[in-house]
Amino acid sequence: MNRRRLLASCGTCLAGLAGCLSESPAGSDDTPNRTEASPSETTTDSPAGSPTERISGTEPDATLAVGDLVVRKSVRYESTMGSGGVLTARGRQYVVASVRGPRDASTGGFSLVTDSESWDPGLPDTAGARNHSVAGIERPFLAFTLPSPLSASNPRIRRDGENTEWSLPAGATEALAASSPRFELDSVTVPEAVSQGEPLTVSLSATNVSETDGRFLAAIYWPTKRIADDDESHVVERTVAAGESVSASLDIDTEYTTNEVETIPLRIRGHVTAERDVNVEDVSTDW
Repeated sequence: MNRRRLLASCGTCLAGLAGCLSESPAGSDDTPNRTEASPSETTTDSPAGSPTERISGTEPDATLAVGDLVVRKSVRYESTMGSGGVLTARGRQYVVASVRGPRDASTGGFSLVTDSESWDPGLPDTAGARNHSVAGIERPFLAFTLPSPLSASNPRIRRDGENTEWSLPAGATEALAASSPRFELDSVTVPEAVSQGEPLTVSLSATNVSETDGRFLAAIYWPTKRIADDDESHVVERTVAAGESVSASLDIDTEYTTNEVETIPLRIRGHVTAERDVNVEDVSTDW
């Protein structure tokens, strides 16, 4: 049973929950989705299954470790009550790491520090309720939002109270200091109208207008009002060289879009933004 059908069959109970769940606060999200990044957007994963090196402090809880650390100029996240989205803010970058320990292991008390600054975990303005993965790393995780580019001396993750620190992997300092790619939207093609239940075909193209190779991320949001769920996202993710263009086309399922004939906004958010109105017609009231 796919995600939409599962949610539809549980619509009544989920509707009660929807009012109780709020957007995840700062500090809250693919099983690791290790898309290769370009050299200017280095992914600095530590070896699979291993923590980053503990460099100082007392011996930590043997069941707790920080690992799988990545530095990304933009990230994809997955969430509950809505299928997530992307974070691509200009002037921002993200450091994400797993926290391994007991099921109830706390991610409190961690910070990312350099020789001159420190940051608490936190992600801004994510869609959905609770983020359950960020950059391919599932809960429990640490996710930091940092300035980009960032000239950092001796970056590391610290846990307060235990005087324990974990070094960032080789290449992290260079990745933090690297420039980010920039994209401009070339075109978006969406039909003016669609019959509910028929695929909605969306095409877009964009160009990397920077001198930096990097990943293009955009989330296309389309509502599923017939089930107790937030707008569903469809993520376009590509690696694009400097000066090159990217094109993508996808079909969106409209079976659960609405209960009445109406005009629905299709929204694109990420490295490019756009919004197009689509008339949803031939809506069945049998539900």
